[in-house]
Amino acid sequence: MMKLEFDPGLIEEVVFTAIRAKEEQGDTKLSEEYHLRVDPIYEDFSLEERPIQFRKVEWDFFHKLGFVALVEKALDEFKELEDLMAGAVIVKAKSKHDEGSDLVSDLNRKNAKKRMKVKLLAERFRDHIFLEKFLRHEIMHILDMLSDAFGYRSEFLGGNPMEQCIVTERYSTFWDIYVDSRILKDGKETIGSRESRFEEFSALYMGFSEEEKKAIFDVLWNDENLTHGKILELADDVNKVLRLSDDKIPENLRQKKKILLPGALCPLCQFRTYKWVENLEEDIETVQDIRQDFPNWSAEDGACDRCVEMYKSRKAISHHII
Repeated sequence: MMKLEFDPGLIEEVVFTAIRAKEEQGDTKLSEEYHLRVDPIYEDFSLEERPIQFRKVEWDFFHKLGFVALVEKALDEFKELEDLMAGAVIVKAKSKHDEGSDLVSDLNRKNAKKRMKVKLLAERFRDHIFLEKFLRHEIMHILDMLSDAFGYRSEFLGGNPMEQCIVTERYSTFWDIYVDSRILKDGKETIGSRESRFEEFSALYMGFSEEEKKAIFDVLWNDENLTHGKILELADDVNKVLRLSDDKIPENLRQKKKILLPGALCPLCQFRTYKWVENLEEDIETVQDIRQDFPNWSAEDGACDRCVEMYKSRKAISHHII
């Protein structure tokens, strides 16, 4: 078994939460046992020594309550980890958005292997079944990161902050689909079902027709050879996502109207936009003005709010001069 460490702050909160839960159920045995161990510390140790003694007691209870064994069981499911990593550390997450996993350098700089770092909320230890699923899901992410075939590398996703947020969310969704599809095909449980992952994917591409979304999702769900590079390309380019549905659905069911999704290029200014003007075709005068400068453009191609505002302002100024 590889080296496993826990954040003292996480241990403390998990133990206190377990004690309170027992008390709420009318069972005070665990609380009484804890105080029998902790109370003498105030008399037997100096102020400087007490934190260390408290941590020893908390660790004993954390271990006794089966939380260490629970994590070890999840890690033991992936025997290959022992040869790939220097160890694992479980730390306290600040929020649900902070939960997840990553690879970090080993404290012993001489060891080239990295450690797996998993951030968890203390409340996760109250639901052993969910925690097992969560750890399995995160370990699969780690195995991808360690895989030469997957080709993971840490890099900047997107341009400006909004673009970065959108690309990162898409990337995360595609990767979660890739992870959970393989776990479920292996007959094991994970935190995301096929249905829930489809809902997440669908929410990101609301401009696609339902038939296209289902066809694209099927391609993603059944692809067992996705790579970091391929996922990043899809996250960054809406058209490449749409092309996944080519030859998957009949012509009459394909999306006819152009997709105007956040992060795509405005055909007029060629800058990425996150604010397309809706129902532009109803503004006949503005459409005509734009077509004078862009003869091959149509209202269906769309335009960003900045470009449309510029044309409206230019029209207003010309009327004022006249």
